Amino acid sequence: MRKVSVVFCLLLLMAACDKRMNYQKPENLISKQQMIELLYDMHLAVGTSNLQNLKLEKNRNYMSLVYEKHGIDSAQFTASNIYYTANINEYEAIFEEVEKRLKIDQNLYQKVTDSLMEQNKAPEYNKINSDSLKK
Repeated sequence: MRKVSVVFCLLLLMAACDKRMNYQKPENLISKQQMIELLYDMHLAVGTSNLQNLKLEKNRNYMSLVYEKHGIDSAQFTASNIYYTANINEYEAIFEEVEKRLKIDQNLYQKVTDSLMEQNKAPEYNKINSDSLKK
């Protein structure tokens, strides 16, 4: 009898592990496109939070500004985020799009940085910054 109950418990445990959590769609679900925009802005906000802004402030949390920009609050984002994480295929597609946009920005930034570095190496730049005092 004990073996039967152990086997029954194991089968029950396996059945429970096999079931996915199925979250219901929230009433105020953020659309996929808006979620892409929101996560993109969130990544930028997190990435720039340690840089000085125009007011020379550092370590500022810009998430409230991101929520304000998109006209949502953190509770709506949390509910939508939980829903999309339960539907992993949709969430993966959203993050692939966000990653694609971030890579485009990174490539653009790299081109600008490379261009500035080339300007610094230009001969006319070196002449301007050379020592004006004759030895």
